Amino acid sequence: MLEERTLNWLRLALIPAVGPARARRLLERFHQPYEILSASQKEIALVLGSSVAEAINQQRRRIDLDKQLRLIDKYQVKVITQDDSAYPANLKNIFDPPLVLFLRGEILAGDDFAIAVVGTRMATAYGMNMARKISIQLGQLGFTIISGGARGIDTAAHQAALGINARTAAVVGCGLDVVYPLENARLYEQIIQKGSLISEFPMGTPPFRQNFPRRNRIISGLSIGVVVIEAPRRSGALITASTALEQGREVFCVPGQADSFTMKGSHQLLREGAKLVEDADDIIEELEPLLRARLPKGNSPVFSAR
Repeated sequence: MLEERTLNWLRLALIPAVGPARARRLLERFHQPYEILSASQKEIALVLGSSVAEAINQQRRRIDLDKQLRLIDKYQVKVITQDDSAYPANLKNIFDPPLVLFLRGEILAGDDFAIAVVGTRMATAYGMNMARKISIQLGQLGFTIISGGARGIDTAAHQAALGINARTAAVVGCGLDVVYPLENARLYEQIIQKGSLISEFPMGTPPFRQNFPRRNRIISGLSIGVVVIEAPRRSGALITASTALEQGREVFCVPGQADSFTMKGSHQLLREGAKLVEDADDIIEELEPLLRARLPKGNSPVFSAR
């Protein structure tokens, strides 16, 4: 059974009208979830306005906490709250961190040194090969590989990390009891055993289209850098790159064939200043000052492996 403190965070996260940005404002005013949950509609209106306060007041009466707890127990899901010591430090420091993380698997201290590898679902053989190559190289250096569990580049990155027994984390755009895409069910089970499956969405949440841009800020937020392998002009990978820049993360990009549809967005990133990378050494060169500041040379798998 979850502690009452955790239950209050969960209750707050189950109110659709709250969301991460509004939650931040409410926490600045009320400090703790239980104070928000017990605040009057008038008090909430002073922070968020009358219409939002009315929606919150109505929705918090309809929270089905028991259903969530049944599913959390059935799927052996951990609930990590913002005030939990297990909450990832990288993610906690972004502007709009999730109120809670639903987790299957484990988040380890070393996962603070994570790099996101993202790209299109419509990946070419070249893109898939580059995703595997860079993920293997980074995994061998001790980095955790983060991606979104989608078809294409994401799947290649996760599989490559698992293939060398490196850490990997998938951030999904649905509840952890929902498998999407269905063909990745076995991959998700492997990730749970050797890494972590993460969502901010309550149990039972379908993979709605609007969920994926929102989850992309978590992929970048968990990382110290984002590598875009292959991305068309309209691509979720570009959203991840954009949120990475807003969060102060480094953005890297693999170049490709000039007339390829799947590289148009990637080349736009390069024109806008993303670091061109051909292998992991290009990434390490850019991140080395940050790595040296955060982890002394003698204790770093990155430096000892090079």
